[in-house]
Amino acid sequence: MTTDYIDLQFRGSPRVIATALLNGPDGLTLIDPGPTSCLPALEAGLRDRGLSLRDVRTLLLTHIHLDHAGAAGTIVERVPAIRVYVHERGAPHMIDPARLLASATRLYGEEMDTLWGAFLPVPASQVTALAGGERIDAGGTSIRVAYTPGHAKHHVSYLHEGSGTGYV
Repeated sequence: MTTDYIDLQFRGSPRVIATALLNGPDGLTLIDPGPTSCLPALEAGLRDRGLSLRDVRTLLLTHIHLDHAGAAGTIVERVPAIRVYVHERGAPHMIDPARLLASATRLYGEEMDTLWGAFLPVPASQVTALAGGERIDAGGTSIRVAYTPGHAKHHVSYLHEGSGTGYV
């Protein structure tokens, strides 16, 4: 398995939002794909590595905030076989984001589309809800899941034990 990162150039600025890539023997895993407004940068970063969204098999979401998970529904719409892992408290909001979007709109108002782009629902059939303590297979490699509330009540962290790398 190889690990890499793509800087999503949020609003044209480097080092604000990045996506982690785990490229394993069974395909590509993205950890926190970022907002849909950054999807062109994600796709360009994948192209630079000889990859595309079609290579993605798994999305691991640390939490459902728009800057981390906003593009998940759009990516799954384009590549319907992708499996999305998210904490059980966040899963309902990925499937039906209406309440999440209403809350974010109160905060960001007219800037919603500019900042984050579309936040499409993820079909329930593609979502795996996590509680923490699981071990999942992502791209042919084992990832341990820990429930890590703090920044959000629905936050999980991922540990790739083979490399000792944590994605928090």
